[in-house]
Amino acid sequence: MTETIGCDSTWHLAHSRPADLLDYFDPTRGFAGQINPLVSRFRDVQALCDGGESDAPLTHLRNALAFHLVKMSRWWGFDFCPRGLTDVRNPLFLSYVKAHAARVAEDESFFDLFTMQRHMHANDAGHILVLGRDGAVPALLYGLDGQRGFRFAFQTNGADIAWYRHSYSDFTSAWLAARTVGTPGAAACDTLPEHLAAEREHAWARTWHQRYFHRAGTRPVVQLYAEACAQRSVCQSSFGRTEFETIVNDLAFKIARTAFTRALTIADMIAEGGTGDMNLRVVDTIRQRARTFVATCVDPCRRPELDTLLDRTVAYRPRRCS
Repeated sequence: MTETIGCDSTWHLAHSRPADLLDYFDPTRGFAGQINPLVSRFRDVQALCDGGESDAPLTHLRNALAFHLVKMSRWWGFDFCPRGLTDVRNPLFLSYVKAHAARVAEDESFFDLFTMQRHMHANDAGHILVLGRDGAVPALLYGLDGQRGFRFAFQTNGADIAWYRHSYSDFTSAWLAARTVGTPGAAACDTLPEHLAAEREHAWARTWHQRYFHRAGTRPVVQLYAEACAQRSVCQSSFGRTEFETIVNDLAFKIARTAFTRALTIADMIAEGGTGDMNLRVVDTIRQRARTFVATCVDPCRRPELDTLLDRTVAYRPRRCS
C-alpha cells in the first residue's frame, strides 16, 4: 500500500483537485510536470481511502483523479496499465473512472467517445465532440471526432465552425498544427520549418512519454539517457528542445535513483552502461539535471524525500593510482 507523505484528507481536498494540477489546453506545461503530481496524488488519496477515510468527498476526489489519469493518457496519445502505474487492480480502477463519469456529464461524454460511442455516430470522422477553446487564441476550438482523432477549427463572430480536415492522434500535435494554420506568427511555431520540426520532435518525445507508463525494459537507463541527449542535440524547434530537456532530466534522475538503490556511484552506473569515458563534469551534469527534474516535475509533496535521496547519492570521485 502507498503511504501518504504528511498530507491528510483535508489537505488533499483543498489542493489535489485535477483542475489545480492539469492544464489540458497548454502543452507548454509539458507532460512530466503534470502526470507525475497526478499519479502521486491519486496514490496518496487511494491510500487514505484504503485506510478507512472513505467519506464521499474523498471518494469523489479519488475517482476524479483516476478519470483524469485515463484522460491524460488519451490526451497525450498512449495507453497505460492501471495496476502497473497505481498498484490498483484494473477492474477496480475502471470502477473509479466509471463512477466519476456517471457524476460529470462532460467527462462522461469524453469517456464514451473512447469506449462505447453511445453519444456519437460511431467511427464517424465528421461527428465531432467540442472540447473547448484555446486560452490564448479564443477563436480557436478543439474537438474529438468519431474516429478518436483530435481536430481544430477557427470560429469568429459567431460564424459556423469549419473543422480543419486533418486529425491528430494526440492533442499536442493538433495544437502545434493549429498555430501554424491559423496564427503563423505565434511564438510556438514562428515559421513553417519550425512547425514541422516541432511536430517531428514531438513524435520522438511521445515514444519517451510512453515509457513512463510501460516501465518494463532491459536497456540500461544510462544508454537511454545518452540516446535522449543525442536527440535533444538535433532538435531544431524551441518546443522540441523544451520537451527533450525534461526527458533528459527525467532520465538523469532515474540514473541517480538507481545508483542510490544499488549503492553505486553515478560514475559506476555510467561505466556499467558502457557509454564511453567517464569524467567528473558528466557526473555533475547528471546530478544537476536530476535536481532540476525534482524541482520542476515532481509532486511538491515528495520533493523533500527525493532531495534527500539526491543528497545521499554518492558523488563521483576520480580514482587515484597508488
